[in-house]
Amino acid sequence: MRPEQRQLLTRRVAGALYATRGIRLVSWAAGHVGRKPVFPILKYHRVNDDGDPFLPAMPTAVLDRHLSYIAHTYRVLPLDEVVKRARDGCLPRNSLAITFDDGYRDNLTHAAPILARYGLPSTIFLATGFIGTGRVFWFDRLAVGFKTTTADSVEAPWGVRFSLRNQAERLRALDEAVNHVKSLADDALQRDVGTLLAALDVPESAMPTHLMLDWTEVRALTRLGFSVGAHTVNHVLLSRVSLDRAWSEIRDSRIAIEANLGSTPTTFAYPNGTPADYTPGTVELVQKAGFACAVSTLFGVNTGETPIYELRRGTPWESDVATFSLKLAVYRAGRS
Repeated sequence: MRPEQRQLLTRRVAGALYATRGIRLVSWAAGHVGRKPVFPILKYHRVNDDGDPFLPAMPTAVLDRHLSYIAHTYRVLPLDEVVKRARDGCLPRNSLAITFDDGYRDNLTHAAPILARYGLPSTIFLATGFIGTGRVFWFDRLAVGFKTTTADSVEAPWGVRFSLRNQAERLRALDEAVNHVKSLADDALQRDVGTLLAALDVPESAMPTHLMLDWTEVRALTRLGFSVGAHTVNHVLLSRVSLDRAWSEIRDSRIAIEANLGSTPTTFAYPNGTPADYTPGTVELVQKAGFACAVSTLFGVNTGETPIYELRRGTPWESDVATFSLKLAVYRAGRS
């Protein structure tokens, strides 16, 4: 069966189950496969209705459908609580945790009202060096650069020439550039990003200045049921820096949250979060800094036996809520 045929079949089966409310029975059954309960952790980033392919975000209507289904089907717990309950052997079978990465302002303006409407707790992981500073992540800077440059082509510092004649070419170039520089040590990453932005010749005034939260807005999120976790200071890929630099990024992000919120964060998220983005040494540093658990972007669900400093998370890209609900049930049943 071809991938597109499999996708169509999945949507049809999901639609039929969702329409008849059979999906909730499937979800219940998935949670009772095996002797031990599992819990998924969902990972979201930006949520808005801008429809900007260069700065992609989940539309608010899609998030609303996700959360409505979750609220009626799952027991949503704060991340640190769901981990503790799993370790203590008292986790409800239908448990789930919700997280947001980075600290985008639209998490407050667009996502938080939906979560509050359904009474769902969530954790937001902050790259603290971008909170209230006006700074923009390097990948967002590249996105704006490729979107707004007047150049028809550009040569990257690693010798590749990108054609930029239309939106499709610009998006493809952006994707290739981001994937390439992610593989570099941090010093080389920053150098190549700077060189590429200079070649794109986009003025600094083109960069967004209100993309990220400030600390007053973070405090507003905590009043709406958000817990706050750390995500380093500068969103560095921890495997691409020295252990001394990794320690300062991990420790100082925790210190910044303590100083601005008056409470100690207990959870941590590895930037990018794939197995290539952190090391056993950085895992030890996260534990040394006093965090109770840490999340990756390894695919799958978690049990009480999952290493608590390498918890698994998934990004629910499906805009169709029926497909989202069926896939979530299948993942839980598969214990993957």
